[in-house]
Amino acid sequence: MNNDGPCGVSYQNSGNSTGNAIYHLRTLHNIDKNGKMTEHQETNTIKTHTEKRQKQLRQFLVNWIINDLQPIHVVKSADLKMLFKELDPGFIMPCQKSIRNIIDDAFDYTSPQLKTLMKNEATSVSLTLDLWTSKSRQGYLGITCTFINSQWKLKELTLTIEYIRYPHTAEHILETLESVLEEWEIRDKVYTITTDNGSNVKKAINNMRGVKWLGCVAHTLHLVVGKGMIPAQVLIMRAKRLIDFFMRSKQSERLEIIQKKISDIAKNSNKEINIDGLEEEDEEVYNLLKNNSEFDVSQTSDYLNVIADVTTRWNSSFLAWQRLLKLKDYINLLISTLSTKLDPDSKKDCKRLKQIMLQEQEWDTIKDLVSILKPFAEATNYLGGNKYCTYTIMVPTLIKIINRLKPSTADDEKYVSEINFKNLENIFDDQISIENDEEEKPNPTAIRRLKINDPANTKDLVKKIKLTLYAAMKHYWKNLIAPEVLLPSLLDPRIKDLSFVSVKERFDAEELLNDEYDQEKLKSLSSSTSIQDDDESQEYDSIFASFKTPASKEINEITEYLSLKKINFESDPLVWWHGQEENFPILSKIAKKYLAVYACSTSSERLFSDAGNLLTAKRNRMSPKFFKKIMFLKRNGIHVDSIHKQL
Repeated sequence: MNNDGPCGVSYQNSGNSTGNAIYHLRTLHNIDKNGKMTEHQETNTIKTHTEKRQKQLRQFLVNWIINDLQPIHVVKSADLKMLFKELDPGFIMPCQKSIRNIIDDAFDYTSPQLKTLMKNEATSVSLTLDLWTSKSRQGYLGITCTFINSQWKLKELTLTIEYIRYPHTAEHILETLESVLEEWEIRDKVYTITTDNGSNVKKAINNMRGVKWLGCVAHTLHLVVGKGMIPAQVLIMRAKRLIDFFMRSKQSERLEIIQKKISDIAKNSNKEINIDGLEEEDEEVYNLLKNNSEFDVSQTSDYLNVIADVTTRWNSSFLAWQRLLKLKDYINLLISTLSTKLDPDSKKDCKRLKQIMLQEQEWDTIKDLVSILKPFAEATNYLGGNKYCTYTIMVPTLIKIINRLKPSTADDEKYVSEINFKNLENIFDDQISIENDEEEKPNPTAIRRLKINDPANTKDLVKKIKLTLYAAMKHYWKNLIAPEVLLPSLLDPRIKDLSFVSVKERFDAEELLNDEYDQEKLKSLSSSTSIQDDDESQEYDSIFASFKTPASKEINEITEYLSLKKINFESDPLVWWHGQEENFPILSKIAKKYLAVYACSTSSERLFSDAGNLLTAKRNRMSPKFFKKIMFLKRNGIHVDSIHKQL
């Protein structure tokens, strides 16, 4: 027994020693082998810590619970208690209520610190926002905030993961968001909010005064590729069927064995090999290596496996196809070796593998598709980062992709103009059922049904996909050369020449920057004037005034900035601006606003990843308020010296 009830540990006596049970009772419950309490004896033999030290150790315990997302009831674990008893007998394990109190105190201590940090350091902030549903079907609004501090470091805070009442309408989202911003006192500092393309979220933000909505680039690229790849849907499903075949443990092991055989023979390639001494299967492997000079054995030591093709994320399909191409020769060899086997199991698998194997023209098309989609994958990965500036690179990246896909003939342009995206489906979002395949179970909830037993028609397929991708890019980003869209890139010293657009388009962006510069200059003047007014009564005409050097003519910050040499793309624009802030006091304030924006809402996704690890199917009764506190402390602990008040 303890303060939380029975510890739950039981021992069965099957004629063996009862030493473990006696040790458990003595160390955890202060009960001797006669069943008597011995608490006074423990006090004499074990020196307990001071109250201050006990609190410090409990704070360390709470840090572990928060950062590793441990359940609060872990403090009831008999094994954990025994571990602590062995490591530090003087430490008294707190109960669950004490842990909750410490977490409440940590939140109450940390939250004001971060609000003060935002007030003193952030001149402009941008947010990412998304909705998440827990295992208990409760809706939450995750809000993260980014800003550039006085040292020109990009900072990211988690403002909250707030319970939002159902239904999740634009009105309820806006109501919750405005309440959070008012609590943090940053409503007037918010410039941009990055979200996915959900209509309710988008409508909520567009109803906010003075705030710009930015669609998540990663999410939009997912839509682009999903619609652009529709012409290849048969090929995609055939490739997925082949991948799924090798996701089974038996087939995966066979593929690994083939790679191992090739690796072993490749290691001995410089030695004289007696083919007559090889088994039939190994002889076939040897002949393959001998006759195929393009066979790549450099990675066989890794024993590659297929990568799962998750239909809801296009980049998982891209990675799966890349890996499948590397395994093509091994799969062909596996078919050859299985065809020599006589056992029924091998014969059955060989027949199935031959049936679902891609044709040579399909392999060539997949190779071309991987090449076409590689820029999309690079853009998704780079623009989804959270340690560097992404917003300023977004537009030139998208323009580069569009230029690679641009139609080259009048017929191509006609094909593009006839694509109707309102009726075009998304290959990666829809549930698809495979028909006329004995080993594929029909999906009763599928929206579409496909027959994929015959090879895909690859004639002009790559060309159609390129044109459809181009049309999709132009559909979702209708005007990437507008001055307000180019302005963020103009403030990035790596690409400030805007070499990816025309001279006129660059000039229009510079004109817009001049307008914003004048507005910021007026705000700075009004602020400095109010300070000067307080000191006017103390001023007088000094007799030394005539000896002072007259102030130099004010420089045009924009002209001076644009005349400077670009920096390398690998350089950090924030480091550059930190060194140039004194030379461009007004322009640097504008740069801080734009360089802090995230092009993707992946910060919210990372927040929900932690949230899902805390609120699991077996741990879903935590109150939304307490859940919010734990997530807040876990995500923001790096911004303070300690989440606990100093003792």
